Formats: sequence, C-alpha cells, structure tokens
Amino acid sequence: MRIVINTNYNSAGTKVCVDDLTPKLKNAGHDVSRNDWENYNKYDLVLFMAPDSQVEKAKKISPDIKVGIMDPKIDKQRWRKEIKRADFVVVSSVEQRETLLKYNPNPFIYFMFPEIEKKEKIHTNKKPIIIGYHGNKEHLTCFAPAINPALERLAKKYPIELWVMYNKKKLGKWTRNKPKNIPIKQIQWSEENYHKELAKCDIGIVNNTIPPQLMNRAITPHILHTLGITSYPRRKNDFNARFKYSTNPGRIYVFSQLGIPVVSDFAPSANQFIHDGKTGFIAHNKYGWYWALEQLITKP
Repeated sequence: MRIVINTNYNSAGTKVCVDDLTPKLKNAGHDVSRNDWENYNKYDLVLFMAPDSQVEKAKKISPDIKVGIMDPKIDKQRWRKEIKRADFVVVSSVEQRETLLKYNPNPFIYFMFPEIEKKEKIHTNKKPIIIGYHGNKEHLTCFAPAINPALERLAKKYPIELWVMYNKKKLGKWTRNKPKNIPIKQIQWSEENYHKELAKCDIGIVNNTIPPQLMNRAITPHILHTLGITSYPRRKNDFNARFKYSTNPGRIYVFSQLGIPVVSDFAPSANQFIHDGKTGFIAHNKYGWYWALEQLITKP
C-alpha cells in the first residue's frame, strides 16, 4: 500500500503516531512517505494528525484515496467536520472510541505507547520509597481529593518522596493542590528522563479521574423536575468517576517498561491493562489509594 503521513503538528501524540509508526508500516511492507500535501493521487491512504488535517482537499484531488485522522480532537467545529468526512479515525483507547463514534462510525484503537527501552528492576525494602508520576500538569492538580490525603497519611508512617515529571517549561511549575509535608522533586519531561529519572521510582501513580463539581444542595429534585431536567437517584456512597474523553493507558505502559508497579484509578483503560492485585492496583477514594500504595510500600 502507498501511504503518506501528513502533519506539522508537534506533540507527544505525533511522536507515537508518526515517528514511531512510520518504521512499523515500512517493516510491514508498505511504501510510506512524509508530508506530501499536493500529490494525493499518488497514494492509496493518507494519515493526518488531527489539528492540520485536510480531508476535503485530499478527497478532491484523489476521490478514491482513503483518509484517516490520528488522535482526533473534537473541541473545534472544523476538527469535528474533518472527522465526519474521514474514512476512519485512529484512537488511543476505548474511552476515546466511545466519544468519537458520535462523529465517525469507523474508529480503530491503536494504543499510543511511546517507544521506550524495557528495563528490569529489582525492588527492595529501601528508604525512602519514591512514588513517581509522569504526564500532564492538569492531572497533578487533581491529586487533591483522594491522592493527597493518602500520601500525607502514608508520610506519617513511612519515609516517602514524590517525584513528578511533566513539561515545566511549557506549563509552569506545579504549585496548586500539592500534598503537604512530603519532599517533592519536580522534573522536566524529556524522553531521556524516562530512564534517567523516572526509572528510579519504586511505585507509579496514574490518575485520570477529574473531581466532579459538587451539586448545589439548594437544587432539589423538585426544582430539577420543574426545569424539565430528569433527576436520577443519588446516594451518599455512590461513585463519581469523571475523566477526559482522551483517557488512555499510555502512562501505565511507560511504568511497565521500567519495571515499576502502578496504582491507577477507575478509568476503563486502566481496568483493561491492570489485573487488580496481580499486576498493579485500582483505587478511587483516599482510603483505596492509601491501601494500595501501602501494599506496594510494605511488599517490595
């Protein structure tokens, strides 16, 4: 098959979907070109990264060409229009597939795992225990309701440190919703620092849950009914699990390649990849996070 991959978008997703995927397609026997934005009639398939896709142009030049959009975005009307016109979309998870089905009936899951050298790690009963995080700064601010209380409680019993790796240069230093009374090392994200820094961690944290906004207690079921809003039963101990539509297992994968066990929350992708109690732990509230992290601290 003759394939062209077109994008000028610079992101972690581009590295996985373009830089890492290209040699895999070539090794599978396909003819792969990069950034040919005019000669679509020379190819059977064109793959775009979402922000700079040109589905209409490609179809106009070559009506028979198949068009796929990788890691599709839906925040802008133009992006949604492109997704609807494409033949298929390449998504990173069941969560993203579920969302994109509204716009395109042909989602294909390609787990967007970065190429990272596998490393064996021998875990010992050491001090301090380093608990690590890597990913977006946004998820760090979501530590507050469940993870921070668990870490602060653990710190009273065990010597622990928290190492977090994210793009400080682009996003600024993490200052909001940090756990108290715990040494925190903030590391600039880079591919080199996966092995140089993150590999030194003993336990990985992968959180995806976004704390839900509390419902105004003054808004009663009667008021909701009056407004024409259906009110469903709410119980004190029900779960609230809110997460981004692009949630995926990529951060779990990095820890696995470094030989580091993970505690993750209730996102569907996590449950696909973690067999709770055997290949990691699943947690949700501050009690679950405390219990799971303590299991790994005390049983290296």
